Parts: sequence; C-alpha cells; structure tokens
Amino acid sequence: MRMKTPQLGLEQLLTAPNSPLQRSEDILHANLAGLDATQETRLSDSFRILRAILKSAIQAHMAPLMSSEPQSLARNGANQYVVTVTALIDLANQIEARYRGLASVLQEVDVTPEVLRAYHLTDESISIIVEEVLLQAHQLAATWLPAADAGVWQATLVERIKTETKHRQLQGFPSVLTKQTNEEYLLRVSALKKFTSSVLWLTTSTRREGTTLEHVLFATAAGVSMVFATLIAFYAQTIYGQFTAPVFLALVIAYMFKDRIKEQGRAFSTTLLSRRMFDYRTKIETHDQRRELGQLREKMAFVEPAQVPAPVMKLRTDTLQGDLDVPGNPESVIHYSKLVELRKDAFDYLSEDGLEITAINDIMRIDIRTFLRKMDDPFQEKLALRGDKVQYIRCHRTYHVNLISVFQTEDGAATYERTLLVLDRKGIRQIEQFDAQGAPVHGAAVPHLDEVSELDAQS
Repeated sequence: MRMKTPQLGLEQLLTAPNSPLQRSEDILHANLAGLDATQETRLSDSFRILRAILKSAIQAHMAPLMSSEPQSLARNGANQYVVTVTALIDLANQIEARYRGLASVLQEVDVTPEVLRAYHLTDESISIIVEEVLLQAHQLAATWLPAADAGVWQATLVERIKTETKHRQLQGFPSVLTKQTNEEYLLRVSALKKFTSSVLWLTTSTRREGTTLEHVLFATAAGVSMVFATLIAFYAQTIYGQFTAPVFLALVIAYMFKDRIKEQGRAFSTTLLSRRMFDYRTKIETHDQRRELGQLREKMAFVEPAQVPAPVMKLRTDTLQGDLDVPGNPESVIHYSKLVELRKDAFDYLSEDGLEITAINDIMRIDIRTFLRKMDDPFQEKLALRGDKVQYIRCHRTYHVNLISVFQTEDGAATYERTLLVLDRKGIRQIEQFDAQGAPVHGAAVPHLDEVSELDAQS
C-alpha cells in the first residue's frame, strides 16, 4: 500500500511550480547558507519522488506508441512516432540537465552525506529509466517507420543511449548491463526502485477486530451454560438429597448439556460477530507514522449462491458457460469485502508542500496455487473428423475463475466489473476484464501467461 504517484507530464516537470525538480531548485537557491533538518528531508524527498513522477510521465508520453497499432494510424503512423520520440529526447535532455546541474549547488550548500546519497542514487535511477525508454523506442522504430527511416532513427537513439551508459560509468555507478553483470544489474535496479519509491510508501498496522466483544459474548455463553448446570444441580439435590445416584446422574446430564449450550452460544456469537464486525482492521499511516491517513476493514466468508446480490449473479452467469450450472452442485462463492475510510484533512496535510496527493494505491495479491492442485493435464488428445479422415486434435484443458468486483461509494453508487481468470495446471493462461454490461474492457486482456501463480490487482 502506497500513495498514488502525483500526475505530472514531462513538460510540467520542467515548468510547474509544484514540480519536485522546481521545488528542489527553490530549496537550494533559497538556503545557500545551509539547510536545517526539515529542509534536508524535503530536499531528499523531492529527489526521490522526481524519479517516480518521471517514470509515470514517460509511460504516459509513450502510451500512444505502446498501445496503438501502426496500421490503424495509416499515414500518420510515422509522423506520430517522430513527434513522440523527438519530444521525449528533448524533454529528457532538459530534465536531466537541470537535475544534474544541482550537483554544483549541493557542493556550495554543504549538505549532509545522506542528502548527497539520495541525490546520486536518484540520478542513477533516472538515467536507467531514460535508457530503458530509449531502448523501447529503438525497438518500436522498425514497427512504426519505413526501413530507411527506421535505420536513421535507430542510429540516433543508439548514440543517445550510449550517452546514458557513459554518464553512469563516469559517475562510478555499477548499473551497466552486460552479459557478465546481468545478475548484479537486476539487483541494483530493484534496490534503486525501492529506495526512490519509498518516499511514497505507507505504514500499516493490522489487528483483529472485535476481540473484546468476542470475549464478552463467549463469556456470556459460558455463564448461561453454567446457570443451566447449577439450576439442574440445585433442583436434583432438593428432590433427591445429596450424594445419591439420581443426583450424580443429574449432574452428569447437566454437564453434558452445559457443554453443548456453551458451544452453541459460541457458534451463535461468532455468526453474530461476522454479520456486524469485520475480521481485521488496518490503520494507514505515513511512512514516518506521524499522520494517520485512514483505515481499512476487511473480512472473508463463504456464502450461499442464494445470498449473492442479483446484479453480481447476473454478471457472473452472463457467460458462455452461464447456462451450464449443475443442479444440486452449486459453485463455491467466496465473499471478500473491504471498507476503506480516508481522512481528507490528512491528504490536505500531505499536499501542503504543493505536490498534490489525491489517492492511495492498494495492491491485492490473490494466490491461485490452491486452485491448481486438482486440475487435469493441461492438454488432452481428442478424435475429430477432418474431411474424410479421423485425426487426433490436441485440446487445451482450462478452468475459469470469475472475480466479480463491486466498488461502492458512501452515497450508495456502485460500479460492477468482472475479471475472468483462465487457468490450467501451470497457472494463469489469460486474464480478461468485462464491464457491468459484459463488454470486454479495452486493453485488459493479458494472453498466454506461462508460469504465473499470482494476480496483482490494483484498486
């Protein structure tokens, strides 16, 4: 769980007053005599968040080339590529030049080693991001441009890519990818991403909900059962006297029913709690734990198909297999619910420095490995008639798991989505998303994932 990356374009990183690049320059130029601890923290955070925003801005800038088919753009395809990549190179050059120009100012201000470390590690990470997108542009040139133009652009991009590699070598950064250093390179890139992204991280603390009420209800159930056993004991002693066989038998029977009453009381209490309470409560705080941003409550339970809301069931059954449900053998329905409450005043506090924080990213990991254990072989041979000949056809054996998501706001407005997981014994083969009307969500399908055992879903 982390704060959503603020949305700024590449041009806005250079011109916007709330740009972390502009903020870094303002902090340094306004405090040439020296920075206090608070200012150094803000400066270090500005360095690191610049990398996160730059990556998002580059992805948004390159999205038309990454998601569109060149054939659909006809004659405008080549022009689209040239305009996009030219702007990318120009803006990346300006951003890097201004950021690297802060090195001399940092020496004048005489900042602490921790700030210098944040500056250099961010510089290395920015260089890697720019290099990666230039490599992608190099690969896309052959798709978007005629052969002659593609060769010219690829040569230009090669020279620009070499500039990034040379910069990291001159700075002594170890993140230069070769066949010999591939393992160290991936480890370095991952560590750099975590270091720079940590400025957006949040701290969470989770605990069970309703434990006190649970103990009270369980104690009440035990008390009721004890009252029953005591009344039976007193009544038997009144009728038959003390230390007689009927009294002994009555005590045994009273204990038996006492135990059952207690367990039934516990079961009723658990059912009552599950209806009124959530399983867990998670407090969401800033990474330094100085500010609480909100909380989320979550619970999970198996429910009967008859308890599933009609819109959810309609979306589930509106499939090719929707009319093939087996009578008397209904599907297992898992109901997972999460209630998220965020504090607006806390987000206003986070945005005081000028960089607006508007949302939180919550990544849910759904482990599907338990679904794979009892599956058949992923491929089966079936006989079929082809012309006048009978031949074997290799069929792919898959299983479908439907995830119905209901997003509901405080005012009651609800949005429905269906995500279809196509599984075989090796894992997830395909992911498809559909809206409330059952229409496929554009760009949501992920085809043929060979060895994936987890699905990351952001909400």
